[in-house]
Amino acid sequence: MSAQDISVFEYIERVESHGSIDDLLDDLLRVVGDFGFHHMIYTGLPVGNNPIDPLVKSNRFPQEWWDLYVEQDYARNDAVCQQVYSTVAPFVWSEAQPQFTARDGAVAIAGKAAEHGLVDGYVVPVFSRDEWLSAISFGGPEKLDLSPRDRGALNLLAIYTSSAIERRQQRQPVRATLSDREREVLLWTSAGKSCWEVSVILGVSEQTIRYHTASIRHKLNASNTVHAVARALQRGEINLGQLAESLGDMT
Repeated sequence: MSAQDISVFEYIERVESHGSIDDLLDDLLRVVGDFGFHHMIYTGLPVGNNPIDPLVKSNRFPQEWWDLYVEQDYARNDAVCQQVYSTVAPFVWSEAQPQFTARDGAVAIAGKAAEHGLVDGYVVPVFSRDEWLSAISFGGPEKLDLSPRDRGALNLLAIYTSSAIERRQQRQPVRATLSDREREVLLWTSAGKSCWEVSVILGVSEQTIRYHTASIRHKLNASNTVHAVARALQRGEINLGQLAESLGDMT
């Protein structure tokens, strides 16, 4: 076993021993430094036109770059970000497929990233209890030539790190994000009611209901009503009893 392999497995043994997430990430970056990485981010991926910034769980990208990325909404055309939507397989940034690198602004975004020390990187899609799609992305200042063994090691590091962060964050109470009216709208729409029907039931305008449904999807990072219901149940925003009662109103 190489010294690099030993370093990876020793990190995995330490992953639960750190006193804080910052300590965990300091340790992770020391280990992935042997692979050529100086930075990392663990984030959910946004649905539709929703912003990415609220979905970030841990971020060690250069702050100036991240501020620019969020301000310019680069996630919408970033080839790396867009490819994560289409694959469950980890990949090197420079392996992004032509349909994504050809998007308007994609080349310029990659150039801006390189100016901030992010020339190339490696992305690992991972499971998240909060987001429909999440990934850990490592970045560094040079083009990468990762062997299959290197990629396997990075996959392990990403999986163990994301799991450790998820467990630590799960210990913290999740605050409700939906208003009472938004929960009410979500339950009625889950019962198959149209926006117009819900507006009649609640005595408000159809435009108001459409505003509430858009807000619900934004807050839950959901792509449709079914997805929003699943996320709301997962977060404790609504419960199965309420859902069963609303579905009973369909009969």
